[in-house]
Amino acid sequence: MSDDELQTLLGGVWQRLAKAVEDPADPWRLPALGVQGLNGPSVRMMVLRSACRTDRVLTAQTDIRSTKIPGFRKDPRVAWLFYDPASKVQVRATGRATIHHNDELTRRAWPSVPETNQLNYSTALPPGATISDPALGQAANDDPASAFANFAVIWCEITRIDWLQLGPQSHRRAQFTWNGSEWLAAWTVP
Repeated sequence: MSDDELQTLLGGVWQRLAKAVEDPADPWRLPALGVQGLNGPSVRMMVLRSACRTDRVLTAQTDIRSTKIPGFRKDPRVAWLFYDPASKVQVRATGRATIHHNDELTRRAWPSVPETNQLNYSTALPPGATISDPALGQAANDDPASAFANFAVIWCEITRIDWLQLGPQSHRRAQFTWNGSEWLAAWTVP
């Protein structure tokens, strides 16, 4: 199998990631994101908000008050997991996260957040806070400025992609590693 096939495969991964950003029904739209939290490993489902092959970047959005933020700052290494049960394709993407808050990137991203979702950032208490009644966890107001104050973007620069396709008779696996100027590609044992 040629290097051309591997590069085509890598291009297909990035195309599929970009498609998932636009298609709420795509299973890759809701990947798992793993981080090294303050108390050990932590994994959560996130909404994939952007995928840029040129910059090798995946993004998600979060509340700056979230308990995951100190974990990202302590150890910026992240692992994304995408799986499509129909095609039986799994992609793991690893890299480093940078948290953007109240900067040009968040100002550009904020208008694309649906108004109903913007309210999620205006809760009186931070995500994960203990409450006595579920109603206390709802948005406190509809002030966009206070909501934006809590809005953050998780910007992940990807340096490794592991692609696995499960088949009825055999499986195929490929790995892609960024060397600082290009993707190195190799077929690997599944």
